[in-house]
Formats: sequence, C-alpha cells, structure tokens
Amino acid sequence: MKELRHHIRLLFCLCIGMVFSCTQIWGQDESNSFVDEMHLLEIESRMLSFYQELKDISARVGQYTSNEQLTEASQKVTTIDAKWNTYYQSRQIEIAEDDSLLQIVADYQLTKQNLLDSIAIQKHFFDAQKDFADAEVFFQAQDSAYAKLYKTAVEYSLIKALAAELEKVKGKEQLVFAEIQSHYDIAKSLSEEFKNLLPRFQPIEEKYIELKNISDKIQALEYKPWLQRIKDYLYSLAAVAMILLFLNMLQAKLKALKQARENAKKLREMMDKDNNDYPTI
Repeated sequence: MKELRHHIRLLFCLCIGMVFSCTQIWGQDESNSFVDEMHLLEIESRMLSFYQELKDISARVGQYTSNEQLTEASQKVTTIDAKWNTYYQSRQIEIAEDDSLLQIVADYQLTKQNLLDSIAIQKHFFDAQKDFADAEVFFQAQDSAYAKLYKTAVEYSLIKALAAELEKVKGKEQLVFAEIQSHYDIAKSLSEEFKNLLPRFQPIEEKYIELKNISDKIQALEYKPWLQRIKDYLYSLAAVAMILLFLNMLQAKLKALKQARENAKKLREMMDKDNNDYPTI
C-alpha cells in the first residue's frame, strides 16, 4: 500500500515538474520570438528610412532648373547609398532570411536606379540647352571676324612678297573654321534630338553655309600677276555673258513655243465655230 502511495506521489511530482518545465520553456520561447520580431522591425524601419529619402529626392527632381541642383541631388543619392550599403552589410544575414526585407531591398535598388536615370536625363537636357545657346552666340560673333580674315587674305594675295603671310592667314582660318564645324555639328545633333530646337537651328545653318563659302574663297586665294588677274576677270565675264545668252535664248524659245500653242488653240476654236455655222438638215 505504501509502495502504491509512493508511486502515485512520484508520478504526481513528475507531472508537476514536467508542467513547470514546459511553462518555463514556453515563456522563454515566447520571449525570444518577441525579441526577434522587434529586431526585424528595427531593421525594417531603418531600411525604410533610406528608401523614403530616395523617394523624397525623386519627387523633387522634375522641379529642378539648373545643373547645380542636379549635382547636389546626385551627391545626396551617393551619400544615402553609402549609408545604405554599410547598414545592409551589417544586417545581411537577417535580411536574407526575411522576405519583406528582401522586397524593401528590391524596391530601394529600383528607385535608386530610376532616380539616377532621371538625374542623368535632366542633366543632359540642361547641357544641351547650354551647348546650343553657346553655338548661337558663337555664330553671331563670326561675321566681323571672317570679314577681317577675308579682307586681310585678299590684300596679301595681291603682293607676291606676302605669300608666306597669306598662308598664315589661311592656316588661322582653317583653325577658326574647325571650331565653326564643331559648333555646327553639335547644334545639328541637338536639334535632331530635341525637336523644339529646330526653329533655332535654321539661322545657324544659314550662317554656317555663308561662312563655308567665305572659307572656300579664302583657301582658294593665291598670288597672281595682274595680267593673269585681268584674264581671269575677263574669262569670268565671258562665262557670265555666255550663261546670260543661253538663258535669253532659252527664254525666247519658251516664249515662242507658248505663242505657237496659243495660236493653235485659237485656230481650233475658229474651225469649230465655222463647222457649227453650217445649217442642219
């Protein structure tokens, strides 16, 4: 009987011990789970703060009106990204094991890339506006410079002893025209990329053609004796006279052809009228 009571008491004590032990284990697990959850929430909050900073900059990029503002925004992105990378490296294990944190990483990277692309596009547009305006100013300033170059080159070409000086003027003009060509190419490329610049490109193109013609004349200049110059002048007059004569002959032929057609038309009208005058039987 005593042995039975001992076994019952022992079993009771074992049950109480097991319940007590389970209660302690459950409480400890619950406490650890809560700590882990708070830790993940802290990581999430920190990551979202970086993400929100990028979104704030993205919302303002379209309002910027200068390259200085874009440069400042780009520097801010670099600073935020450096802090993000440092924090990400320190919490990489926890982030890799949590899907919601991984999603924040993906959203952050996408937002950062879109923001950098927007800054680059906006900066390219501002640079294009400035480069095109520089080309406009440059072309407007070339009239007096080229008039002086051409006058000097013509004067040097009249004197044989100044042939070397003439070549120096030609060399200088080639350097100037190389700069003209560069500005023209830039303006043309930008006008093709940004259609709103096309109306402003037309005056640049007209000025470019004008300067190109003057450049060709300067490069063609060379010393010639006066007799040769007179011959060339007369030949040019003769060529012009022949062209004018040809044009006058062509005009006369066209006029005669037009008159012949009109006469033929009048003749047909008279014949039709005579046929209509016969009585009908």
